[in-house]
Amino acid sequence: MESAIECSFLIPIRRDANLSDGEPHAKEAWNWFEATLLAAFGGRTIAPGFYHGAYTDPDTHQPVADESVRFIVAASESDIALLRTILSIACTVFQQKCIYLSIAGRVEFIGGET
Repeated sequence: MESAIECSFLIPIRRDANLSDGEPHAKEAWNWFEATLLAAFGGRTIAPGFYHGAYTDPDTHQPVADESVRFIVAASESDIALLRTILSIACTVFQQKCIYLSIAGRVEFIGGET
């Protein structure tokens, strides 16, 4: 079996209030995301509880607090690009400006499709 890299990412539980309406995501969005992760990586883990965070919105320059769900997948080196693509699509599906991704401790912010 090929070794894998632990990748984790945070999906806020609500749509971005500055980009959208700030409402919770529809169940269909979560179902799509989970099915996509299972198909692409053969599994996923969801960390218990919510992650409470804050950041400065790059457009408004105002602080934003949010709650997120942390997902963890094991990806081969060759599947990291696929994960980035899935998260870019997820930005659109979940109406986010970007998604926080950690690949073996190295952090990236994945933006939506352009």
